[in-house]
Amino acid sequence: MTNIEPTGPVKFVDARFYNPGTGNYESSLTVIGGQIFDASSRAVSSQTVQEVSLGGAYVYPAFRDGHVHPLFAGREAAGPVVTEARSIEEIQSILREYRTSNPAQNWIVGGAYDRSLIESGRFLAEWIDAAISDVPVILHASDHHTIWVNTKALELLPEVIPPLSAGSIDVDDDGNFSGVLREPPAMALVLDRAPKAQLIDEVAALVWADRKLASLGIVQAQDAWITEGMTEVYIAAHQSDQLLLDYNLAFKIDPDVWPAAIEFASEQRAKIEAVGSRRLTAKTVKFFADGVFGSGTASVLEPYLDDQSFGEPLWQQPALLDACLAAASLGFQLHIHAIGDAGVRQALDAIEATQSQLGRPTLASVIAHAELVSEEDMGRFAELGVVANMQPLWAQADGMLMGCQPRLGAARISEMYRMRDLLNEGAVLAFGSDWPVSSPDPLLGMATAIFRTTAQLEPRGGWQTQQAVTASEALASYTSNVSYQLGGVETFTTGSSADFVVCDTDLLNASDREYRAAKVLATYKGGLRIS
Repeated sequence: MTNIEPTGPVKFVDARFYNPGTGNYESSLTVIGGQIFDASSRAVSSQTVQEVSLGGAYVYPAFRDGHVHPLFAGREAAGPVVTEARSIEEIQSILREYRTSNPAQNWIVGGAYDRSLIESGRFLAEWIDAAISDVPVILHASDHHTIWVNTKALELLPEVIPPLSAGSIDVDDDGNFSGVLREPPAMALVLDRAPKAQLIDEVAALVWADRKLASLGIVQAQDAWITEGMTEVYIAAHQSDQLLLDYNLAFKIDPDVWPAAIEFASEQRAKIEAVGSRRLTAKTVKFFADGVFGSGTASVLEPYLDDQSFGEPLWQQPALLDACLAAASLGFQLHIHAIGDAGVRQALDAIEATQSQLGRPTLASVIAHAELVSEEDMGRFAELGVVANMQPLWAQADGMLMGCQPRLGAARISEMYRMRDLLNEGAVLAFGSDWPVSSPDPLLGMATAIFRTTAQLEPRGGWQTQQAVTASEALASYTSNVSYQLGGVETFTTGSSADFVVCDTDLLNASDREYRAAKVLATYKGGLRIS
């Protein structure tokens, strides 16, 4: 495949070019000034057109990620990476090796450990101490709503723990802190003690993640968690021309300080707008309705089986409605994390109440994750025009999901990730990775959404395949539907930006095994190759 940066009209050939409008493949793609043109148009025929061969590959609209955390992923990748570790001993070995290579580091953050490695989820500080005991070590769990820390990190906790708006700190039988902190308010008691990061290091982390996303065929992303100091990282990276992707930023709104948080979001949006680039926007605010199933903090309509609790709703409904109204009245898009069925209902109720006062927004409201949705609420996504942003890689019967069965029961587990039902109700289904929670690779996400199997192709025949989507639906959920979520135009049509991905596999007709072996060969944005 030719690796050049064409400057004039270009006709890409020697590939099969997917046309989303017809669902068929075409024989070429013509690009002028970074836009897709009809090859038969006068604008094309009157100019000398350069041909670029793509070597018999397959070409699709470029991917987009509707819910991701690039800066978090870059920060985590700079520390000890324990994602693939399958035992405590493996994690300890990785930590020792990291410490040997970084002897001067006085604060270590890494991840993301598989919380299903220990059935109880009770990870002990002493296990990290056995590898690193002289400096604080913080490891993020794979759900990123939990951290596991060593004794040095536990020593940073205040003598008197303030009341927590959500979450908890694990204790042993004697009431001593044992090493795990759950949900952001508890996690912050340690994480907020971290040394202030240097801007140059933050930019490097973001640029690393940006390059990773581009290599996977992604050209646009929603950063779904922006807090103090993060806007400046994006601006610095953009102004130094180091970012390949387009980004929209979502500012995190916490319930105990929401008026100040919305004011902060407005100030930060003004900073982004002053940059004056369509490639960097700040249109969105992010709310957390609840936590996650792994910690029993996702808000549910029926109690958990193990402790008879209903999870932890993070907002009282009047406050959530007031905050949503305040943000929406300032023109912000609402993007609400909701995982349990009660959390999803609370989010839908707040969106519906907001729309009853302000009308349907220009930018569709978003509910992220929507892992468990009650039958009564299934049709409300379409009725309210709410985008369901789901993480397809979670729809597999792996340890992360099946480890929740004692808490939720088999019946509720089988009702999770109802992608097909949402589509049948007319909802817009957009995909995101939530990286670094899970892999940002859209090909792996598509494989899971279509076949509902694990990386080991299990179970045979797939898990809950009545909720599977077709290949073309999965592709749309990673492309045009995310563009819609972010307020963009149709993708990969005449007149649109020439954003496309070159693959070695026919994604419309590939088997599960072929999907998992498929590769992105090149990523083009505006007709220019970025990876």
